[in-house]
Amino acid sequence: MSEPAPPPEKKEPKEPEQQNQDGEQHEPEERKASNLGRELAARAAQPGTVQDRLDTEADAISSFASAKVRAENVAGGDMHIYYQAVSETEDAPRLMRLQPADLAEAEELFVAPTGFAALREAMATGRVVFVRADADRGKFMTARRLLLGCPAVFRLDPQTRPAALTADTLIKGGGYILADLPGATARELTAYEVAKLTAVLEECDARLVVTLVTGRRLTDPEVAALVMDLGEVTDRVEVIYRHLRKSLDGEAIDRIFDNAELMALVQEELSRDASPRHAAILAQFAAEASQAGGSLFDAVRERLGLRSDSDFQDWAEGLPDLPTQSMALAVAVLGGEPYETVAAAAYRLQRGLEPETPLESAERPRLAPLAGGKSQRLRKLRAHVTPSTVQTWHGGAPTQAVRYRDEGFQRKYLLYFWNEYDEARPRLLNWLRLCATHELESVRVRAAVATGVLAVQSFDNVRATVIRPWAESDEPDLRDAAARALRTAGETDPDLRAPIRNLVHAWSADASPALQATAARSWRIEYAAAGAGAALKALEKLSSSEDLDVTMAVCNSITEMWEIEGERLEAPATLLAWLDDRGRKPAARLAFLLTAADLVRKVDGVIWPALLYIATCDPVRHREIAALWRDAVTAPRLHPYAKTVLAEWAHAVNDRPHACRSLALLLATVAEEPRSATIVAHEAAKWAKGTRRAPTASVEVLRLISPESRRP
Repeated sequence: MSEPAPPPEKKEPKEPEQQNQDGEQHEPEERKASNLGRELAARAAQPGTVQDRLDTEADAISSFASAKVRAENVAGGDMHIYYQAVSETEDAPRLMRLQPADLAEAEELFVAPTGFAALREAMATGRVVFVRADADRGKFMTARRLLLGCPAVFRLDPQTRPAALTADTLIKGGGYILADLPGATARELTAYEVAKLTAVLEECDARLVVTLVTGRRLTDPEVAALVMDLGEVTDRVEVIYRHLRKSLDGEAIDRIFDNAELMALVQEELSRDASPRHAAILAQFAAEASQAGGSLFDAVRERLGLRSDSDFQDWAEGLPDLPTQSMALAVAVLGGEPYETVAAAAYRLQRGLEPETPLESAERPRLAPLAGGKSQRLRKLRAHVTPSTVQTWHGGAPTQAVRYRDEGFQRKYLLYFWNEYDEARPRLLNWLRLCATHELESVRVRAAVATGVLAVQSFDNVRATVIRPWAESDEPDLRDAAARALRTAGETDPDLRAPIRNLVHAWSADASPALQATAARSWRIEYAAAGAGAALKALEKLSSSEDLDVTMAVCNSITEMWEIEGERLEAPATLLAWLDDRGRKPAARLAFLLTAADLVRKVDGVIWPALLYIATCDPVRHREIAALWRDAVTAPRLHPYAKTVLAEWAHAVNDRPHACRSLALLLATVAEEPRSATIVAHEAAKWAKGTRRAPTASVEVLRLISPESRRP
């Protein structure tokens, strides 16, 4: 049977100009729909900006923590962890769900230590395993390996009390890691508490691995008897090999192992430090040297030398001039950005740091040669450039990103500059403000993170002179930077979390729309302290504001939360409830459309609109998201932009049969009411032609919403 032809186009019923279909006056966002419409159209045409922003923030923070996040971190290495509370109760456990890359690392890179079979047997027959070993001996890697069979694995905040793990806080079948048990908890832990915890884990079919450093003693002898010591990884060369194959082909790996001089250096290093962590670092240095070309031995030896604190001090004090110092600071703050962007920012910093001099003495001789070039500058800085991608409104563009060869230099030099150069400190803060309003969002994000790192060093000073003025600014970029700086400071220093949370609560209750908007953009502080539900409630308190900046801040924060939480977030039900409240209806519509336009999910190589994928996987979410679309396509003034986003969805899934069918099923639910059915049919017919064609999606949708398909 042939597919039904699209019906002839007919004019869609006009929306009332002054009232919506319910007789309500236009809402705040509808009176400024042109600006909002342009933003929605831009996000729909180039989705994924929220994920790019969150990835940049994670990269910036992990760089200052001297480690890379997720798959890039070496086995046994430190990770910068962001825990969130599972509920609003005071003693609720805080945890972080491990990503697929974290678990894949445990499968691909793990080399079994002696005695691992006994650990695996204990995990298979019990619910709690205690593992003890020296630092950097692979405890966390081992814990991940033991829990690979669990459908989800979580890392608990080290301060978690075992009594806080109840059936209400655990996920069915989940695996949990309580790493490096603190001394106080170890001393207070009793056999009764372990037995009670085992029963809870049994009830939830969950498992827990508790790790302890060597020397940590458990007071209760029955608990102490449960501790199993982690054996040595005897084949450290295998650790190196497994890390090398992450990034190099077989020929490159052979060249490394065939290099006698380099392997002698490796053996010397392993005799000094035999930990898996150190073996992984050696592999990382060798891989980077292989990719850069040149002498493998010299490059690895140089990288090892950079790890010395005295070497860093000598290097920092020996930077020859202000241009080099400025570039060093720019790389510390903006490492990971394109070289040209960082160099331009460094020149701006240099101009701000230069002392005032008479014009004649400042002028360079007219025939003087140009100063040292890029290669010479990078050598002085001990930095390098690597292939990368910069995001633009027209998509990703290839570029060369600059970073220090030793990641520890980023944090070290930023703090060195802050602590050593008193007179330059105010100018540094002024330069960070300029970077926080840069045209590239990634630059703005990195500047805000660097400000948060400095806030840990001098919180009252940075809060009063930088963060508060940013929070009160009329510029949304500066308000976002203030929120991001606070979040970075709170996650870096646990002692700052409570005062920062109180500060954000005060801003939320303030009469200033700017401070309210900044409080809304600081949602991750409440999220980390009390969970997603509490963060949504905090945003709900601000969602009835008539100030457009506050509304947009609420909507952008909901979009970020939806990106992180995915189908777990009760955002659809929350937004539907807001639609029944006239004061919150603008925020509900904008939050939904911004999320629909921007969020994407990659599944088995196919890029889905994230909300479409969520609706496909969950029948409840399917009906909720359909109801939100039904409202959006009939919303006064905003409906043209909703239809633009919907057309982008159709274009995105047109060549993907499963996703295309899912879109048709969702829109069939949207079309259950006559008015929305007319609109969906009208829009679907237009997808068959135009510059953003989606003919397959058009036919599929029209087939499902046709009157014939709806007959019993």
